[in-house]
Amino acid sequence: MGGANMTAKNKKALNKAMKAKKEGKPVKAEETKDKQSTVKEEVKKITAAKEPKKITTAKEPKKIAASKEPEKIAAQPEPKKLSTQPEPKKLAVKAETEKEAKPKAEPKEEKKVVKKTAAKEKTTKSSEKAKRTAKRVKEETATPKKAVKKASKASVKKTVEEPKLDLKNVSLDDCMWRLNEKGADVSYEMVAAMLLDEKDMKKVVKGIAEDKQLSDATALTLLQAVVEKISQTMDIKAADFAQIKKAMAAFEKGKLGDDDEANAQLYLDAFKTAEKILMIAQRKQIALAADVSKLLGSDVAVFMEHFFQTAYDLLPSWQYSDVKFYEDFAYAILSQFEDLYELHQLRIQLDVADLYIKHGDFGQGDACYGYILRDNQIKDYIYYRYASVYESIDINRAKEIAYGSMQYVDERYTYYPQLAEIINK
Repeated sequence: MGGANMTAKNKKALNKAMKAKKEGKPVKAEETKDKQSTVKEEVKKITAAKEPKKITTAKEPKKIAASKEPEKIAAQPEPKKLSTQPEPKKLAVKAETEKEAKPKAEPKEEKKVVKKTAAKEKTTKSSEKAKRTAKRVKEETATPKKAVKKASKASVKKTVEEPKLDLKNVSLDDCMWRLNEKGADVSYEMVAAMLLDEKDMKKVVKGIAEDKQLSDATALTLLQAVVEKISQTMDIKAADFAQIKKAMAAFEKGKLGDDDEANAQLYLDAFKTAEKILMIAQRKQIALAADVSKLLGSDVAVFMEHFFQTAYDLLPSWQYSDVKFYEDFAYAILSQFEDLYELHQLRIQLDVADLYIKHGDFGQGDACYGYILRDNQIKDYIYYRYASVYESIDINRAKEIAYGSMQYVDERYTYYPQLAEIINK
Protein backbone atom coordinates (compact mmCIF):
# COMPACT_ATOMS: atom_id res chain seq x y z
CA MET A 1 0.00 0.00 0.00
CA GLY A 2 2.89 2.35 0.81
CA GLY A 3 4.48 1.71 -2.56
CA ALA A 4 1.21 2.51 -4.30
CA ASN A 5 0.79 5.89 -2.45
CA MET A 6 4.34 6.92 -3.26
CA THR A 7 3.86 6.35 -6.89
CA ALA A 8 0.76 8.52 -6.91
CA LYS A 9 2.66 11.39 -5.27
CA ASN A 10 5.52 11.08 -7.66
CA LYS A 11 3.16 11.17 -10.55
CA LYS A 12 1.69 14.42 -9.24
CA ALA A 13 5.13 15.96 -8.80
CA LEU A 14 6.13 14.98 -12.26
CA ASN A 15 2.98 16.46 -13.67
CA LYS A 16 3.64 19.77 -11.90
CA ALA A 17 7.18 19.87 -13.21
CA MET A 18 6.04 19.20 -16.71
CA LYS A 19 3.47 22.01 -16.46
CA ALA A 20 6.08 24.41 -15.13
CA LYS A 21 8.35 23.67 -18.07
CA LYS A 22 5.55 24.31 -20.47
CA GLU A 23 4.64 27.55 -18.75
CA GLY A 24 8.29 28.59 -18.55
CA LYS A 25 8.43 28.64 -14.79
CA PRO A 26 11.71 27.66 -13.16
CA VAL A 27 11.80 24.52 -11.29
CA LYS A 28 13.92 24.16 -8.20
CA ALA A 29 16.81 21.85 -8.51
CA GLU A 30 16.46 20.49 -5.04
CA GLU A 31 12.89 19.66 -5.62
CA THR A 32 13.74 18.02 -8.87
CA LYS A 33 16.60 16.12 -7.31
CA ASP A 34 14.50 15.08 -4.42
CA LYS A 35 11.76 14.20 -6.72
CA GLN A 36 14.12 12.33 -9.06
CA SER A 37 15.67 10.50 -6.15
CA THR A 38 12.32 9.58 -4.85
CA VAL A 39 11.26 8.61 -8.32
CA LYS A 40 14.34 6.44 -8.70
CA GLU A 41 13.76 4.88 -5.35
CA GLU A 42 10.18 4.28 -6.24
CA VAL A 43 11.17 2.86 -9.55
CA LYS A 44 13.60 0.57 -7.81
CA LYS A 45 10.94 -0.42 -5.37
CA ILE A 46 8.47 -0.99 -8.14
CA THR A 47 10.91 -3.02 -10.11
CA ALA A 48 11.85 -4.91 -7.00
CA ALA A 49 8.24 -5.56 -6.35
CA LYS A 50 7.59 -6.65 -9.90
CA GLU A 51 10.59 -8.95 -10.15
CA PRO A 52 8.88 -11.80 -8.31
CA LYS A 53 6.37 -11.91 -11.14
CA LYS A 54 9.16 -12.81 -13.57
CA ILE A 55 10.27 -15.75 -11.44
CA THR A 56 8.84 -18.94 -12.99
CA THR A 57 9.98 -21.32 -10.34
CA ALA A 58 6.39 -22.17 -9.62
CA LYS A 59 5.87 -23.21 -13.22
CA GLU A 60 8.99 -25.36 -13.44
CA PRO A 61 7.34 -28.42 -11.88
CA LYS A 62 4.98 -28.43 -14.86
CA LYS A 63 7.91 -29.18 -17.17
CA ILE A 64 8.83 -32.24 -15.14
CA ALA A 65 7.18 -35.23 -16.81
CA ALA A 66 8.10 -37.69 -14.11
CA SER A 67 4.51 -37.90 -13.01
CA LYS A 68 3.51 -38.97 -16.53
CA GLU A 69 6.22 -41.64 -16.92
CA PRO A 70 4.38 -44.32 -14.96
CA GLU A 71 1.64 -44.10 -17.57
CA LYS A 72 4.12 -45.14 -20.29
CA ILE A 73 5.22 -48.28 -18.41
CA ALA A 74 3.44 -51.28 -19.96
CA ALA A 75 4.68 -53.90 -17.54
CA GLN A 76 1.38 -54.01 -15.68
CA PRO A 77 -0.66 -55.83 -18.39
CA GLU A 78 1.45 -59.02 -17.91
CA PRO A 79 -0.99 -60.63 -15.48
CA LYS A 80 -3.55 -60.61 -18.31
CA LYS A 81 -1.35 -63.05 -20.28
CA LEU A 82 -1.55 -65.67 -17.55
CA SER A 83 -4.31 -67.51 -19.37
CA THR A 84 -2.24 -70.57 -20.36
CA GLN A 85 -3.21 -72.58 -17.33
CA PRO A 86 -5.89 -75.03 -18.50
CA GLU A 87 -8.03 -74.62 -15.41
CA PRO A 88 -11.26 -74.83 -17.42
CA LYS A 89 -10.10 -78.26 -18.68
CA LYS A 90 -10.07 -79.54 -15.14
CA LEU A 91 -13.66 -78.51 -14.89
CA ALA A 92 -14.32 -80.43 -18.11
CA VAL A 93 -12.71 -83.51 -16.64
CA LYS A 94 -14.92 -83.19 -13.61
CA ALA A 95 -17.85 -82.84 -15.91
CA GLU A 96 -16.81 -85.98 -17.75
CA THR A 97 -16.41 -87.85 -14.52
CA GLU A 98 -19.83 -86.64 -13.48
CA LYS A 99 -21.21 -87.82 -16.81
CA GLU A 100 -19.53 -91.18 -16.37
CA ALA A 101 -20.75 -91.41 -12.83
CA LYS A 102 -24.35 -90.72 -13.83
CA PRO A 103 -25.20 -94.08 -15.47
CA LYS A 104 -25.07 -95.91 -12.15
CA ALA A 105 -28.76 -96.39 -12.08
CA GLU A 106 -28.68 -98.79 -15.10
CA PRO A 107 -27.05 -101.80 -13.36
CA LYS A 108 -30.06 -101.95 -11.06
CA GLU A 109 -32.16 -103.05 -13.99
CA GLU A 110 -29.49 -105.60 -14.96
CA LYS A 111 -29.48 -106.97 -11.44
CA LYS A 112 -33.20 -107.41 -11.67
CA VAL A 113 -32.80 -109.21 -14.95
CA VAL A 114 -30.02 -111.34 -13.52
CA LYS A 115 -32.15 -112.16 -10.53
CA LYS A 116 -34.98 -113.13 -12.81
CA THR A 117 -32.72 -115.27 -15.00
CA ALA A 118 -31.13 -116.82 -11.91
CA ALA A 119 -34.56 -117.66 -10.62
CA LYS A 120 -35.46 -119.16 -13.98
CA GLU A 121 -32.21 -121.16 -14.02
CA LYS A 122 -32.93 -122.42 -10.52
CA THR A 123 -36.36 -123.54 -11.57
CA THR A 124 -35.01 -125.21 -14.72
CA LYS A 125 -32.20 -126.87 -12.76
CA SER A 126 -34.63 -128.11 -10.14
CA SER A 127 -36.88 -129.48 -12.86
CA GLU A 128 -33.92 -131.16 -14.59
CA LYS A 129 -32.79 -132.68 -11.29
CA ALA A 130 -36.26 -133.97 -10.70
CA LYS A 131 -36.30 -135.57 -14.15
CA ARG A 132 -32.89 -137.16 -13.59
CA THR A 133 -33.89 -138.59 -10.23
CA ALA A 134 -37.05 -139.97 -11.79
CA LYS A 135 -35.02 -141.68 -14.52
CA ARG A 136 -32.63 -143.14 -11.96
CA VAL A 137 -35.53 -144.50 -9.92
CA LYS A 138 -36.98 -146.13 -13.01
CA GLU A 139 -33.62 -147.66 -13.98
CA GLU A 140 -33.02 -148.96 -10.47
CA THR A 141 -36.45 -150.53 -10.34
CA ALA A 142 -36.02 -152.06 -13.80
CA THR A 143 -32.54 -153.59 -13.21
CA PRO A 144 -31.50 -155.93 -10.38
CA LYS A 145 -28.98 -154.90 -7.74
CA LYS A 146 -26.30 -157.37 -8.88
CA ALA A 147 -26.18 -155.87 -12.36
CA VAL A 148 -25.81 -152.43 -10.85
CA LYS A 149 -22.76 -153.54 -8.87
CA LYS A 150 -21.09 -155.02 -11.96
CA ALA A 151 -21.76 -151.90 -13.98
CA SER A 152 -20.28 -149.72 -11.27
CA LYS A 153 -17.10 -151.84 -11.19
CA ALA A 154 -16.76 -151.65 -14.96
CA SER A 155 -17.20 -147.89 -14.92
CA VAL A 156 -14.53 -147.58 -12.24
CA LYS A 157 -12.09 -149.59 -14.36
CA LYS A 158 -12.73 -147.39 -17.38
CA THR A 159 -12.29 -144.15 -15.49
CA VAL A 160 -9.00 -145.21 -13.89
CA GLU A 161 -6.28 -144.42 -16.44
CA GLU A 162 -2.55 -144.64 -16.15
CA PRO A 163 -0.81 -141.26 -15.79
CA LYS A 164 0.83 -139.95 -18.96
CA LEU A 165 4.62 -139.82 -18.92
CA ASP A 166 6.30 -136.50 -19.61
CA LEU A 167 9.67 -137.52 -21.06
CA LYS A 168 10.74 -134.28 -22.72
CA ASN A 169 13.20 -133.40 -19.98
CA VAL A 170 14.29 -136.98 -19.33
CA SER A 171 17.67 -137.98 -20.77
CA LEU A 172 18.13 -140.66 -23.41
CA ASP A 173 20.01 -142.91 -20.99
CA ASP A 174 17.20 -142.76 -18.42
CA CYS A 175 14.55 -143.52 -21.03
CA MET A 176 16.62 -146.40 -22.36
CA TRP A 177 17.10 -147.80 -18.84
CA ARG A 178 13.37 -147.61 -18.03
CA LEU A 179 12.52 -149.26 -21.34
CA ASN A 180 14.97 -152.11 -20.84
CA GLU A 181 13.64 -152.60 -17.30
CA LYS A 182 10.41 -153.70 -18.97
CA GLY A 183 12.28 -156.35 -20.96
CA ALA A 184 12.64 -154.46 -24.26
CA ASP A 185 16.41 -155.05 -24.74
CA VAL A 186 16.83 -152.07 -27.12
CA SER A 187 20.26 -150.60 -28.02
CA TYR A 188 21.35 -147.33 -29.58
CA GLU A 189 23.03 -149.05 -32.54
CA MET A 190 19.91 -151.05 -33.36
CA VAL A 191 17.64 -147.99 -33.45
CA ALA A 192 20.20 -145.91 -35.40
CA ALA A 193 20.53 -148.63 -38.04
CA MET A 194 16.75 -148.75 -38.46
CA LEU A 195 16.55 -144.96 -38.78
CA LEU A 196 19.11 -145.13 -41.60
CA ASP A 197 16.82 -147.51 -43.48
CA GLU A 198 13.40 -146.05 -42.64
CA LYS A 199 12.51 -142.36 -42.71
CA ASP A 200 9.16 -142.79 -40.88
CA MET A 201 9.79 -142.98 -37.12
CA LYS A 202 6.33 -144.43 -36.46
CA LYS A 203 7.21 -147.45 -38.57
CA VAL A 204 10.47 -147.82 -36.67
CA VAL A 205 8.61 -147.78 -33.34
CA LYS A 206 6.07 -150.28 -34.63
CA GLY A 207 8.78 -152.61 -35.94
CA ILE A 208 10.68 -152.63 -32.64
CA ALA A 209 7.47 -153.11 -30.63
CA GLU A 210 6.49 -156.12 -32.73
CA ASP A 211 9.98 -157.58 -32.60
CA LYS A 212 10.25 -157.18 -28.82
CA GLN A 213 6.54 -157.96 -28.21
CA LEU A 214 5.87 -154.76 -26.31
CA SER A 215 2.19 -154.13 -25.53
CA ASP A 216 2.39 -152.16 -22.29
CA ALA A 217 1.35 -148.53 -22.74
CA THR A 218 4.22 -147.23 -20.63
CA ALA A 219 6.74 -149.31 -22.56
CA LEU A 220 5.42 -148.03 -25.89
CA THR A 221 5.64 -144.45 -24.67
CA LEU A 222 9.22 -144.99 -23.56
CA LEU A 223 10.08 -146.65 -26.88
CA GLN A 224 8.72 -143.70 -28.85
CA ALA A 225 10.74 -141.28 -26.72
CA VAL A 226 13.90 -143.35 -27.20
CA VAL A 227 13.50 -143.39 -30.99
CA GLU A 228 12.91 -139.63 -31.14
CA LYS A 229 15.89 -138.84 -28.92
CA ILE A 230 18.22 -141.12 -30.89
CA SER A 231 17.14 -139.51 -34.17
CA GLN A 232 18.06 -136.11 -32.75
CA THR A 233 21.61 -137.28 -32.04
CA MET A 234 22.22 -138.72 -35.52
CA ASP A 235 24.18 -136.76 -38.11
CA ILE A 236 22.49 -138.56 -40.96
CA LYS A 237 19.33 -140.63 -41.26
CA ALA A 238 16.87 -141.78 -43.90
CA ALA A 239 14.65 -138.77 -43.28
CA ASP A 240 17.50 -136.55 -44.57
CA PHE A 241 17.90 -138.27 -47.94
CA ALA A 242 15.41 -136.04 -49.75
CA GLN A 243 17.19 -132.89 -48.59
CA ILE A 244 20.56 -134.30 -49.68
CA LYS A 245 19.18 -135.00 -53.13
CA LYS A 246 18.03 -131.37 -53.46
CA ALA A 247 21.42 -130.10 -52.33
CA MET A 248 23.21 -132.25 -54.92
CA ALA A 249 21.02 -130.94 -57.73
CA ALA A 250 21.52 -127.32 -56.64
CA PHE A 251 25.30 -127.69 -56.55
CA GLU A 252 25.51 -129.30 -59.98
CA LYS A 253 23.73 -126.27 -61.44
CA GLY A 254 25.99 -123.79 -59.64
CA LYS A 255 29.17 -122.32 -61.09
CA LEU A 256 31.99 -120.18 -59.77
CA GLY A 257 31.77 -116.49 -60.61
CA ASP A 258 33.28 -113.14 -59.70
CA ASP A 259 31.63 -112.96 -56.27
CA ASP A 260 34.06 -114.44 -53.74
CA GLU A 261 31.42 -114.83 -51.04
CA ALA A 262 29.07 -116.68 -53.37
CA ASN A 263 31.91 -118.93 -54.50
CA ALA A 264 32.86 -119.72 -50.92
CA GLN A 265 29.26 -120.53 -50.00
CA LEU A 266 28.93 -122.79 -53.03
CA TYR A 267 32.02 -124.75 -52.06
CA LEU A 268 31.10 -125.04 -48.38
CA ASP A 269 27.59 -126.29 -49.18
CA ALA A 270 29.05 -128.88 -51.56
CA PHE A 271 31.57 -129.95 -48.93
CA LYS A 272 28.80 -130.54 -46.36
CA THR A 273 26.77 -132.53 -48.88
CA ALA A 274 29.77 -134.68 -49.82
CA GLU A 275 30.40 -135.28 -46.12
CA LYS A 276 26.83 -136.54 -45.64
CA ILE A 277 27.19 -138.86 -48.64
CA LEU A 278 30.37 -140.26 -47.12
CA MET A 279 28.65 -140.79 -43.75
CA ILE A 280 25.79 -142.70 -45.38
CA ALA A 281 28.28 -145.05 -47.02
CA GLN A 282 30.26 -145.50 -43.81
CA ARG A 283 27.22 -146.12 -41.56
CA LYS A 284 25.59 -148.49 -44.01
CA GLN A 285 28.95 -149.99 -45.04
CA ILE A 286 28.49 -149.26 -48.74
CA ALA A 287 31.62 -149.53 -50.91
CA LEU A 288 30.22 -148.24 -54.22
CA ALA A 289 29.02 -144.76 -55.04
CA ALA A 290 26.49 -146.31 -57.39
CA ASP A 291 24.72 -147.97 -54.45
CA VAL A 292 24.47 -144.68 -52.60
CA SER A 293 23.11 -143.13 -55.77
CA LYS A 294 20.24 -145.62 -55.65
CA LEU A 295 19.41 -144.65 -52.07
CA LEU A 296 19.45 -140.93 -52.79
CA GLY A 297 18.02 -141.02 -56.30
CA SER A 298 20.92 -138.93 -57.63
CA ASP A 299 24.27 -139.70 -59.30
CA VAL A 300 27.01 -139.49 -56.68
CA ALA A 301 29.84 -139.87 -59.24
CA VAL A 302 28.72 -136.78 -61.18
CA PHE A 303 28.40 -134.80 -57.98
CA MET A 304 31.89 -135.78 -56.76
CA GLU A 305 33.53 -134.93 -60.08
CA HIS A 306 32.02 -131.44 -59.97
CA PHE A 307 33.07 -131.08 -56.34
CA PHE A 308 36.71 -132.00 -57.09
CA GLN A 309 36.89 -129.50 -59.95
CA THR A 310 35.38 -126.71 -57.85
CA ALA A 311 37.92 -127.31 -55.10
CA TYR A 312 40.82 -127.24 -57.59
CA ASP A 313 39.63 -123.92 -59.08
CA LEU A 314 38.86 -122.21 -55.78
CA LEU A 315 41.44 -123.37 -53.22
CA PRO A 316 44.48 -121.61 -54.79
CA SER A 317 43.05 -118.35 -53.42
CA TRP A 318 42.28 -119.86 -50.00
CA GLN A 319 44.60 -120.63 -47.13
CA TYR A 320 47.23 -123.34 -47.08
CA SER A 321 45.43 -125.15 -44.24
CA ASP A 322 42.35 -125.49 -46.46
CA VAL A 323 44.45 -127.43 -48.96
CA LYS A 324 45.60 -129.83 -46.25
CA PHE A 325 42.03 -130.34 -45.07
CA TYR A 326 40.78 -130.94 -48.60
CA GLU A 327 43.54 -133.48 -49.24
CA ASP A 328 42.49 -135.61 -46.27
CA PHE A 329 38.80 -135.40 -47.17
CA ALA A 330 39.34 -136.26 -50.84
CA TYR A 331 41.40 -139.33 -49.98
CA ALA A 332 38.71 -140.41 -47.47
CA ILE A 333 36.14 -140.35 -50.27
CA LEU A 334 38.38 -142.38 -52.58
CA SER A 335 39.13 -144.91 -49.86
CA GLN A 336 35.40 -145.44 -49.20
CA PHE A 337 34.17 -145.76 -52.79
CA GLU A 338 35.98 -148.26 -54.97
CA ASP A 339 34.47 -147.02 -58.21
CA LEU A 340 35.46 -143.42 -57.49
CA TYR A 341 38.99 -144.53 -56.61
CA GLU A 342 39.48 -146.01 -60.06
CA LEU A 343 38.14 -142.86 -61.72
CA HIS A 344 39.79 -140.10 -59.69
CA GLN A 345 42.90 -141.47 -57.97
CA LEU A 346 45.45 -139.89 -60.34
CA ARG A 347 43.44 -136.72 -60.65
CA ILE A 348 43.31 -136.10 -56.90
CA GLN A 349 47.06 -136.76 -56.57
CA LEU A 350 47.88 -134.27 -59.32
CA ASP A 351 45.39 -131.68 -58.02
CA VAL A 352 46.82 -131.81 -54.52
CA ALA A 353 50.41 -131.51 -55.82
CA ASP A 354 49.43 -128.51 -57.96
CA LEU A 355 47.72 -126.82 -55.00
CA TYR A 356 50.85 -127.17 -52.87
CA ILE A 357 52.97 -125.58 -55.60
CA LYS A 358 50.46 -122.76 -56.15
CA HIS A 359 50.59 -122.00 -52.42
CA GLY A 360 54.40 -121.82 -52.55
CA ASP A 361 55.17 -125.15 -50.92
CA PHE A 362 57.45 -126.27 -53.76
CA GLY A 363 59.14 -128.98 -51.73
CA GLN A 364 55.86 -130.75 -50.94
CA GLY A 365 54.61 -130.30 -54.49
CA ASP A 366 57.79 -131.67 -56.05
CA ALA A 367 57.73 -134.63 -53.66
CA CYS A 368 54.16 -135.43 -54.67
CA TYR A 369 55.05 -135.31 -58.36
CA GLY A 370 58.10 -137.48 -57.80
CA TYR A 371 55.92 -140.12 -56.16
CA ILE A 372 53.36 -139.93 -58.97
CA LEU A 373 55.99 -140.28 -61.71
CA ARG A 374 57.47 -143.37 -60.10
CA ASP A 375 54.14 -145.20 -59.81
CA ASN A 376 52.54 -144.30 -63.15
CA GLN A 377 53.31 -145.18 -66.74
CA ILE A 378 51.55 -142.18 -68.28
CA LYS A 379 54.66 -140.05 -68.22
CA ASP A 380 53.74 -137.46 -70.85
CA TYR A 381 50.57 -136.25 -69.12
CA ILE A 382 52.18 -136.16 -65.65
CA TYR A 383 55.20 -134.22 -66.92
CA TYR A 384 52.95 -131.83 -68.77
CA ARG A 385 50.90 -131.13 -65.62
CA TYR A 386 54.08 -130.75 -63.61
CA ALA A 387 55.70 -128.26 -66.03
CA SER A 388 52.49 -126.30 -66.70
CA VAL A 389 52.00 -125.56 -62.98
CA TYR A 390 55.37 -123.81 -62.81
CA GLU A 391 54.82 -122.02 -66.12
CA SER A 392 53.04 -119.08 -64.48
CA ILE A 393 55.27 -119.15 -61.39
CA ASP A 394 58.82 -119.86 -62.64
CA ILE A 395 59.29 -120.32 -66.39
CA ASN A 396 62.85 -121.60 -66.01
CA ARG A 397 61.68 -124.30 -63.63
CA ALA A 398 58.93 -125.20 -66.11
CA LYS A 399 61.48 -125.54 -68.95
CA GLU A 400 63.71 -127.67 -66.73
CA ILE A 401 60.85 -130.09 -66.05
CA ALA A 402 59.94 -130.21 -69.74
CA TYR A 403 63.58 -130.97 -70.70
CA GLY A 404 63.65 -133.75 -68.13
CA SER A 405 60.58 -135.35 -69.68
CA MET A 406 62.33 -135.83 -73.04
CA GLN A 407 64.15 -138.91 -71.76
CA TYR A 408 60.76 -140.62 -71.34
CA VAL A 409 58.59 -138.83 -73.89
CA ASP A 410 58.95 -138.63 -77.64
CA GLU A 411 56.77 -137.79 -80.61
CA ARG A 412 54.64 -140.89 -80.09
CA TYR A 413 53.09 -139.49 -76.90
CA THR A 414 50.02 -137.31 -76.82
CA TYR A 415 51.46 -134.45 -74.76
CA TYR A 416 54.82 -134.24 -76.52
CA PRO A 417 53.83 -131.07 -78.51
CA GLN A 418 52.76 -129.26 -75.33
CA LEU A 419 56.04 -130.10 -73.61
CA ALA A 420 58.04 -128.96 -76.66
CA GLU A 421 56.10 -125.69 -76.66
CA ILE A 422 57.07 -125.02 -73.04
CA ILE A 423 60.73 -125.73 -73.88
CA ASN A 424 60.68 -123.26 -76.78
CA LYS A 425 59.22 -120.38 -74.72
